[in-house]
Amino acid sequence: MNIHKFSIVLGLILITSCAYDQDDHLNQIPVLETHEAIAADSDLFENLKGIASHDERPDKSIVCIDFIYPLTLFVFDENTNYLYTSQLNNDQEFSSFLEAIDLNYTISMSFPITSTLDSGEAFTINNKEELKNAIDSCLSNELVYECGELIRHCVWKIGYSFEDSNPYLGSVFQEDDGFTTLAIDGDLLSGSWSPFTIENELHINININDTTAIADYFNRDWKATYIDANSLKLTHLDHELILNQRCDPNFSSCGNFNFEACETELNSGSAEFILNDYSFCIFDTLEFDDEDFNIVYFETEDDALSMSNPINSEAVFTTTEAHQTIYVLVKSIETNLDYYLSITLSAIQC
Repeated sequence: MNIHKFSIVLGLILITSCAYDQDDHLNQIPVLETHEAIAADSDLFENLKGIASHDERPDKSIVCIDFIYPLTLFVFDENTNYLYTSQLNNDQEFSSFLEAIDLNYTISMSFPITSTLDSGEAFTINNKEELKNAIDSCLSNELVYECGELIRHCVWKIGYSFEDSNPYLGSVFQEDDGFTTLAIDGDLLSGSWSPFTIENELHINININDTTAIADYFNRDWKATYIDANSLKLTHLDHELILNQRCDPNFSSCGNFNFEACETELNSGSAEFILNDYSFCIFDTLEFDDEDFNIVYFETEDDALSMSNPINSEAVFTTTEAHQTIYVLVKSIETNLDYYLSITLSAIQC
């Protein structure tokens, strides 16, 4: 998909209504045309922030539109009284200007805005509605394009959700020869991954070619929001699916929270584990930095909640069941945030 890049020139014209001439600013006060007002708490205002932003998150920046500076904006208070005029010379000044605006205020631009497509075709934006339509079209195309490109160049690994259970933790979505694959429990399923937008909201329609519970779980129209530049949260009704981007071809093979080791004796249902060996996988799946959190392991949930009788994670721990549940406290070093989860240690025949 070709994303058009707009080069936008804001012309300064004589003040006859909402227009304004810099040379006359000492003697004439701009009058707000309410139909051209851009409220600081509006979606259009937020999208203007996106144009000025260089955030890595695709939903926080709009790269397919560029303003050509300088540009002049007018600020009005909650009673539509003129406050001041700002001439802006670059994205940083524009971003700082927008961030400082009181949410009760409005801003106004001088129209018409002369614009140029990346094809060289020139056109004119004559009012706020045309500006909104141009930005909305750009934003929708950009969100869909970015979402489609990310799965073509990276994989999406299913991460841990603190809000919903996830039986397919560690499974991987990947684009392969033009169609989507889902690597899950040693199987490779094919399907489709179709991003689209509804009123500037990113959605992903997932369809896995399967007739089991896997299809029941994944085959939905998911609303997608970015947690950060590398993570998506998909929601459908009360279901939540976390996807973490992995662009390194040698990304961690950590799967779900079921860790296996060979039985110490045949049919004993017992195996030896050093729990610290699995801390990396837990951090990787939770998308936590190991410099910001500590991990402590417990044999019972009560011990985890009371933070008593921790397991020595650097010593050998011998399981007493074929599939033993271990309770994990992930504790923030700098704050009072605590996260609780469980892992399974499985003794298998080797």
